[in-house]
Amino acid sequence: MLNDLAAFTEAVLSSRMDAEWSYDQKSGRFRDEKGRFLSKEAVEKLVDKRIDKVETSLRRYTRMLIDGAITLDQWQGSVRESLKAAHIQAAIIGHGGRAGMGSAEYGRIGQRLREEYAYLQRFASDLLGNRLSAPMALARIGLYAQSVRGSYWQGAELRQQQQGYSLMRRILDSQAQHCQDCLRYAAQGIVSLGTLPLPGQRCECGARCRCTVRYFRQQPATVPV
Repeated sequence: MLNDLAAFTEAVLSSRMDAEWSYDQKSGRFRDEKGRFLSKEAVEKLVDKRIDKVETSLRRYTRMLIDGAITLDQWQGSVRESLKAAHIQAAIIGHGGRAGMGSAEYGRIGQRLREEYAYLQRFASDLLGNRLSAPMALARIGLYAQSVRGSYWQGAELRQQQQGYSLMRRILDSQAQHCQDCLRYAAQGIVSLGTLPLPGQRCECGARCRCTVRYFRQQPATVPV
């Protein structure tokens, strides 16, 4: 699985998604194609753009299946490949580029994809058994695209930890509706890294979660004089 993912990365990046950004190891920040620093919000928007694209593709495949234009096997294969590409790309952004990816990082993506494929298999069974209406199927496939954001946050947290960040804070999206879990996480303020789950984890929002995370370094103690 690991070797397959590593090889597939080259094909994924042939789309030149990474032409929109580069990662400056010295500063620990992203730059755009003109060399200007990107804000954290801008980086997260890159991920959102990728998710929007994959959601459009997944909905198109699902509509084609509903209309009888493709078979269930064709649908499942197309969805798997789209999810694989999107999760790898999101993880690469989270880690700060391919240079930040090693065997352990690809292994984490592999584990995440195996979980997604298991969910997809159950989805296919529901479709085969005609247990989903067309609107329900289209809504459900959108959640698979939204799950890609989790690969970004997983990579980002590891990168921040490697850079010496030891504190985290969950941030609510002012334009989104949040579940009680997310409201509780945000209310805890700045806490030790790893104390709170990443967006989309252990919350009712699930893949729909629009929270973000900000990381901080531990401030050295000062001695009053």
